[in-house]
Amino acid sequence: MVADLTTCPHCHQAEPVIRFGTNESGSRRCRCKDCNKTFTPKPNSRKTTPEKEQQIERALQERLSIEATARLLKVAKKTIYKTLKKNTAAARTRPHSPQA
Repeated sequence: MVADLTTCPHCHQAEPVIRFGTNESGSRRCRCKDCNKTFTPKPNSRKTTPEKEQQIERALQERLSIEATARLLKVAKKTIYKTLKKNTAAARTRPHSPQA
């Protein structure tokens, strides 16, 4: 096994850290030989991208159901609800401009 220069976030030792495969998202996993704990040095972000949020907003504006939007965009219904809640809260805080 090839030693890595990554330090263990648990015991802060740099010497005994080795590669230990990958996780489900494909990020590299490491294991500390000193404390036997595994960790991901640079985990992938699972945050919803702004582009995906815009697609969700457009689909809901087109009167697609939440089920259909989830199926079409391959996201969980929970993601749609969170995006909807976030955007309605943002709309409430925006100043209302009077229409002439």
